[in-house]
Amino acid sequence: MTIHMVDIGNILGAYSLILASVLILFIFAIGRLYQSNFGKKTYYKWFLIPAALFVLYGVMRALGRDWHVVGFVGAVLSLILTVILYKIMMRVEK
Repeated sequence: MTIHMVDIGNILGAYSLILASVLILFIFAIGRLYQSNFGKKTYYKWFLIPAALFVLYGVMRALGRDWHVVGFVGAVLSLILTVILYKIMMRVEK
């Protein structure tokens, strides 16, 4: 049984997506810390959704299935949540 280059590419792609979910969990921790220290609602629990979507997409990619929509939704959701957290932490007014 040999490992093909496509299999290695899928595994490396899955690895990078799991690392991205770990980075999102760091942002989750930053939001949680800010909320506990300053008492402002940061919606930090919502960061678990894109992290889970990235892990799901990484696992499916390692299995050879491409669920691009799941990865796209996770990326867009993490971008929106990061901008919201930034505005809360920098006290940007509308």
